[in-house]
Amino acid sequence: MDLILRYLIFLSWVVIGPSGPMLWSVAVTTVGLFGAFTLRRSFQGRTIVLLAILGMMFTESLLFVLASSYVDSLRRTSTHFATASWNHLSILHTVNVGVALIGGFAAICTVLFITFRKSRLEMSRLFPRLELLEDAPVQIKETVKRIAGLAGVASPNVCLVDSGVPSAFTVRANRRFTVALSVGLLESLDDKETEACIAHEISHLKNRDFTVRLLATLCKVALFVKPLSYFIEPAIYRAREFLADRTAAELIGGPDALISALSKLKASDSLAATSPEGPMCVCNLSGGKSLLRILDRHPDIGTRIEMLREMKQT
Repeated sequence: MDLILRYLIFLSWVVIGPSGPMLWSVAVTTVGLFGAFTLRRSFQGRTIVLLAILGMMFTESLLFVLASSYVDSLRRTSTHFATASWNHLSILHTVNVGVALIGGFAAICTVLFITFRKSRLEMSRLFPRLELLEDAPVQIKETVKRIAGLAGVASPNVCLVDSGVPSAFTVRANRRFTVALSVGLLESLDDKETEACIAHEISHLKNRDFTVRLLATLCKVALFVKPLSYFIEPAIYRAREFLADRTAAELIGGPDALISALSKLKASDSLAATSPEGPMCVCNLSGGKSLLRILDRHPDIGTRIEMLREMKQT
């Protein structure tokens, strides 16, 4: 029995990372993950479940700091396990306290850096490698304002990026949200398709994705030794992209224009040539290209198009 217990604890460390030796947490995590990925088209529900798993893992880590007598209390109330097993758990407890403190400190530093440093910089300082044009066309500004009104959010700033690479992203700069569109995007898409891309970016604001994704990233930072968090965080990002697509389609009266825009972007050879490097909450229109798609924060464009086509059929 003792040997089985140790193997189960070791397995939970490998899969979930340093955590409590309580098998219920492993079971809840497993059921939660299964539930999250069976919610195939409920992206809001998937986000809630995945955030709940990260929250449980984070809370469990805090318990080791707040309840330093955790292992001793378990030992006093149990008669099943041998002394060797409890000594093993005591070592795990000590390690857990250390990594929880380090992770918590790193998360605090991260949120302070983003809130009081990155999010307060101007666009030119946030993205020094990008050449930003002074003013966007009046038609684009009016489109942004109109869609923001439909979404019920404050109208963000608008700027153009002097790049032939078709791209769009939303970022919080100088304490305000800014939608950035590349010249290449405007040249590649017609008015309806451009409107769909703008609606996608504003949908991130409507769905409060900056807050949701920041929470996911901070949990990953705090749980830096837990491998599972490195898979859950990008899964949340991908779910928010799908949700933004769906919300955008609802704002503009259907998914056709967004499907057309994404199809053109998918066909573009230069789509992934460059991607702006900035704060964690950047919303980039392009999809991921890495071999390990499970670690991509942005879903494949083909998958996004498929989801929108399914939405059209329902």
